[in-house]
Amino acid sequence: MVVLSTSLLLLNNNAVVNNLNNINNTLNNKLNNNLNTKIVSNNVFILFYISLLLIVTAFPAVMVAINCNPDNKFLYGIFALFFSDLYLLQWAVKKFILKKENYCKI
Repeated sequence: MVVLSTSLLLLNNNAVVNNLNNINNTLNNKLNNNLNTKIVSNNVFILFYISLLLIVTAFPAVMVAINCNPDNKFLYGIFALFFSDLYLLQWAVKKFILKKENYCKI
């Protein structure tokens, strides 16, 4: 979900498209520093949003994956990083709905 929302944000964000066009114009026409400052501030906002999204959604899933799968922490951690919502969903179903015994004592 993180990858999907990040890609949608980047594809639909007009500021990113305008920034790319402005960078091309800047390289060709050597525009003033105000334009460069605007480009940098827009991109910093986008990177901040993506980082916040990753921390809020993926970090808890990775922590659960690493703690619940001591035999193969790396593989489950990578899976949880890319598919955090699916991992947390299957964890919640196994833990709280199916109530498997000795499953992931946190």
